[in-house]
Amino acid sequence: MYNQNVELRHLRYFVAVAEELHFSRAAEKLHIAQPPLSQQIRQLEQTLGVSLFERNHHSVMLTNAGQVFLEEALRILEQVEHALLRVQNAQQGLVGWLDIGFVNSATATDTIIPDVLAVYRQRFPAVEVRLREMYLQEQLQALQKQHIQVGFAASLHQDIPTEFGSEVIQRVPFVAVCAPQHRFASQPSVTLHSLVNEPFIFCQRKSASDLYDRIIQLCGFSPLIRQEVSDIRMLLGLVAANLGVSLLPASAMTLHTQGIVYRPLADITIDITVETVVVWRREEISPLVQEFLVVVREVLGQRKQTTTGVQ
Repeated sequence: MYNQNVELRHLRYFVAVAEELHFSRAAEKLHIAQPPLSQQIRQLEQTLGVSLFERNHHSVMLTNAGQVFLEEALRILEQVEHALLRVQNAQQGLVGWLDIGFVNSATATDTIIPDVLAVYRQRFPAVEVRLREMYLQEQLQALQKQHIQVGFAASLHQDIPTEFGSEVIQRVPFVAVCAPQHRFASQPSVTLHSLVNEPFIFCQRKSASDLYDRIIQLCGFSPLIRQEVSDIRMLLGLVAANLGVSLLPASAMTLHTQGIVYRPLADITIDITVETVVVWRREEISPLVQEFLVVVREVLGQRKQTTTGVQ
C-alpha cells in the first residue's frame, strides 16, 4: 500500500547518498546542507521501518534492504521522468492517439488520406492513428461526442455547423457516366435536364443523399433510380453493362474502368461539384489536431503545386 509519507524528494535524496556513499558529497550534489539531508534519510528509514545504510566514522554502506530499495527507487524515478516527458510531448502534439473519421470514397479521399498519413507518420511516429469509416453526419456526431478528433468527408456544398471548424481540401466537378453504346456517348457534353428520364445507378442513398437533394434542387426532378450499390466499382460495372447512367465526380475517371464513357456537364449556370472537407471541433482543439491540420495544409499545398506545375 502506498505510504504518503514517502515523497519523490526522499527517493532522490536516498539515491544521491547511495550513489556517493558519502553524505557530504551527496549534499553538495543535491545543493543542500548535510544536516537536513541526514535528517531526511533518517525520516525515510523510520517511515519504512528498515535501515538503509550502515554508518560509521569512516564509511557509509548500503544494507541489503538498501540495495533492494535503490533498485526500486531508480526504477520509480525513471518512470516519473518518462511520464513527465510524455506529458510534455503530448502538450506539443508529439504523442497520443488521433482518431480520424473518413468517408470511403475512391473519388474523394482515397488519394488524399494516404498522402497525409504518410507525412504525418514520418513526422510524429509516436502518435497512434486510428481510422473509422463514417459519413459526414456520423462524423459530426462522433466529433461532438469526442469519439473522433478530426474527419475527412465528401459534401455537396453542405453547411457545416459553426461549432465545427472545416476546410475544403478539393473541389471536383461531376460528370455524366454512360456505356459506349449509349446515345450520350457520341455527344461532347450532357445537360442535367437531358437525364430526366434516364435510369440511374447510384451509390446507396445513405452515402449519396446530398447528391440526390442537389439534383432536385438544381433541376427540379428526382432521379429515376434503378439500382443502388455500396461500391463505386460495382456502379461502374453496371453502367458499363448499359443498365443505366450515373453522375460521379470527375476524379472517378482515374479508375480506368473499361467500357465507360465520361462526359462533362454542359450546364454552365449549374454548379454541381463535390467538396472533400476536413472537419474538427472548434472548441478545445488539441495540439494533436493542430499539428495534424498543419500536415494536411502542407500536403494540400504540395498537391496544388504539382497540379499547376509550380516547382
